[in-house]
Amino acid sequence: MRIHLSARRRAFTVLGNEVLRDRRLSFTARGILAFLLSLPDGAREDVRTLADKNPGLGRRGVAKAVEELIALGYYVRRTVRDEESGQVRTETYVFDTPLAPDSPLPVSAGTGKAKAGKTGAFPQGKKNPEEVPPTQPDVGPPARQAGEPTPIGGELGRAAALLSRIGAAEPKLALGSADVLTLAPLAAPWLERGLSELEVRSLLTDELPRRVYSPRALLADRLVRKLPAPRTRRDAAAPAAPPAECAECRDPLPRGHEVRVCGACAETSRGGPVNQATEATAPAVAEHVAALRAAVRARPARVTVART
Repeated sequence: MRIHLSARRRAFTVLGNEVLRDRRLSFTARGILAFLLSLPDGAREDVRTLADKNPGLGRRGVAKAVEELIALGYYVRRTVRDEESGQVRTETYVFDTPLAPDSPLPVSAGTGKAKAGKTGAFPQGKKNPEEVPPTQPDVGPPARQAGEPTPIGGELGRAAALLSRIGAAEPKLALGSADVLTLAPLAAPWLERGLSELEVRSLLTDELPRRVYSPRALLADRLVRKLPAPRTRRDAAAPAAPPAECAECRDPLPRGHEVRVCGACAETSRGGPVNQATEATAPAVAEHVAALRAAVRARPARVTVART
């Protein structure tokens, strides 16, 4: 079994494994306990509301699971009387650590009575910072904060933009503005040598490790180590060799065709290389045919006798 947990920044509940793995509780009781612990403080839940949210379990199943939680100290009920109104109410406490039977219950935070005083007053001995006059006249923010990177342009600007886009495409190589400006001089030679942004990104992001601890150090190493050799640019490209043509009709010939005459011209012309080869072999063929005919004539004829 492979477990996958997502990293969460909101809407999650921290719960100890000893709670979810308490074998004294049934799976139903563990699920109800986890649900109750995920609710905000002050939520109103009881056996009836829990059963309404899970009709398949029913009130009897919910009540049985709650009794398990009560027996182990995860779920505590106390009946208290309000001193002012005299009403009796039941308070419920849910713990992620079992409460011992003799342990006192935590004191609920009450509203209390408001005390007379000036609204918005600061503690004694402290002054409102807004009332303290500034030591210097406020002349507005400076043109550039201390340590703020200076904007750049030209090849360095293109290189910085390229590094920023690489970090956006590959989160493992995300860089801050200060790191981008530091690595821009190392990335500028890549653009000067005619590499496209796709080629640079492919070389810098190829076979990344499973975890990158310092994107700046990794990119600095690859920008220096993987810098390709300068590309040679030819002033004029060598003209391509013209295709072979037929000597008669000037039609293109297939690649590797040794005879300089196409098939159509060879059939209609008598002076081509193909016809010369044909005329050279014709007498030999005629002599061979004449020899075969003489041999046939010299062979004795087979006589067939018909019997009556």
